[in-house]
Amino acid sequence: MNHTRKSWWGAPRTITNTIENRKISWLELFSDLVYVVIIHSFVENLSEHFTLFGFVTFWVLFLFFFNTWTNMVLYFDLHGKANLRNTCFALLQIVAVAITATYTTDAFAGHYTGFILAYSFNQLIYMYLYFKTMVADPLHATTTRPFLIAYIVGEIIFIGSIWAPSLLWQQGLIVLSLLIFISTVMAENHNFDVEFKRRGIPFELNSAILERYGLFTMIVLGESLAGIIEHMTAEHTELADYTHFTAALVCIIGTWMIYYTLMDEREVTASHYWPISLFRGIHRFLIACLTLQSFFISQTYETGKPIYYTGLIIVTALVLLALLALTRPQLYNVHPLSSPKLWATSGTIVLMLLTLLMPVFVGLALTDVALLTLGIWSWTTQV
Repeated sequence: MNHTRKSWWGAPRTITNTIENRKISWLELFSDLVYVVIIHSFVENLSEHFTLFGFVTFWVLFLFFFNTWTNMVLYFDLHGKANLRNTCFALLQIVAVAITATYTTDAFAGHYTGFILAYSFNQLIYMYLYFKTMVADPLHATTTRPFLIAYIVGEIIFIGSIWAPSLLWQQGLIVLSLLIFISTVMAENHNFDVEFKRRGIPFELNSAILERYGLFTMIVLGESLAGIIEHMTAEHTELADYTHFTAALVCIIGTWMIYYTLMDEREVTASHYWPISLFRGIHRFLIACLTLQSFFISQTYETGKPIYYTGLIIVTALVLLALLALTRPQLYNVHPLSSPKLWATSGTIVLMLLTLLMPVFVGLALTDVALLTLGIWSWTTQV
């Protein structure tokens, strides 16, 4: 009877049972869709809370949600199977993330209880999933047990913050729990080294994971496009509006071209686990900056104010710096970025920063030229 139950419900795939040339499943693609709404919510709430507190809240919420996304991406890649069990829990997690997202506006307003409870339910889902991988594969306890212990401690602090004596204390406890959640895997580098070497698992990010990062990046760029199109269709009809719209659009296109040209066919492998963790951390920072770029592009286009343009240039420069950090080091790149592309990207960053001395839309036009030139040149040399 037990064998029959497992045959239709399924069990998690063991970490050594790798899938060669794994393709992203339709279930994974569907699970990413909920983040379209989350990214849009971030941009909208930043528009309403353009303050230091608003930006801190953005970073905190972004890291919470992206941590969930990362954990589920790794679970799919290491333990996922095309069975009923995996499908049911993936769909349940989508529902949990969607419910959590409904409390984003409350969190920006300084009300955290709903977000804490919803996010905790979401975390319990994949904590349970990782626990079951340890049960099915006892050798995996080397890395899974410390992971679960750290998350239990973080959850106790996180949920306990509901009863904090003051708002400041609550915010401090929330940030402390977040630091535990996002640092757990990095802190476990030695355990991963031990398990991976003992079991002959390569230290690498396969093409499926890299493609998931690329798809998330596409979601953020899609939000950038949606933002400027929404502003354009609302009330803008003059020639200058179309000119500014085009300038904002070209900025997005240039960013897209540079990212996908530099990241295309990238092979990420290392001799230890910590460079792999570092690569994922840098990519997380890059996607956060792209989300901020979406906000600043729409606000620059809508208002033309220098403060928004300054923010746009700074975060776009940070995106390019993050791309250099992802593609240049031999620490995890099989084929590091060439020196000419390194200098060309660095020169583009310098030129963009110089445009801060110019009128907003003149500077944006020059930034567009710089980004497009770098993107087209990188693509032609790669082809």
